[in-house]
Amino acid sequence: DTPQADRLHRFAHDLRNRLAGMQEVMRMLPADDPAQDEELRGFFEGQFFHALRTVEGLLDDLQVERGTGPLEPTTCPVGDLVEQAVSDQRYRFERKGQPLTVEVPSDLSVLGDRDHAIRLLQALLSNASKFSPQGAAVQVYAARQGDRVHITVADQGVGLSPDDLDQVFVRYAVLGSRSTDGEAQGRSTLARASQWAVAMGGTLTAASSGTGKGASFTLSLPAA
Repeated sequence: DTPQADRLHRFAHDLRNRLAGMQEVMRMLPADDPAQDEELRGFFEGQFFHALRTVEGLLDDLQVERGTGPLEPTTCPVGDLVEQAVSDQRYRFERKGQPLTVEVPSDLSVLGDRDHAIRLLQALLSNASKFSPQGAAVQVYAARQGDRVHITVADQGVGLSPDDLDQVFVRYAVLGSRSTDGEAQGRSTLARASQWAVAMGGTLTAASSGTGKGASFTLSLPAA
């Protein structure tokens, strides 16, 4: 029933937005006790992603087709996209003492939807931190090759086995890699990020030399 599917899709979209807003408010709360704050963040984030997976699972069970939402392709300076994504995720790296280096030429621009591109980069940064141990460095770098711009997030974390590499963009796939601090969310949640990349005329790829050898994720978009 299309009208029912449309209503369910709108409900799920609204619920996701509200959950995301709650997560952002929680992240910005001042902390009197850092240890307690860390515990609350972990609990809240776990509940957030559990609720999100429940909503996505319901939509899948009911076979509700949904796309990426409306896209507004514009010329986006890569430095601005990376800066915004890093700003939103910096607390993760500070919390785990992970050095984050960014190397993006100032003249690089891509054609894509700004909001989707930032959310995609946020997802890559979040995963890089979660699957890397305390103090491990994470790099973000970009370069143009022909008519494409490649933006890479590389970590020194738990890495991906060959089997995990085959499933890393499969929705709800159970992977062998585990986060380093018991944080919620697995790399399989990057299925949605891959969908965003394709919708913008790009690709999202993963590479790893194996378990324990880190991983890199590269977003490739049309150069502007």
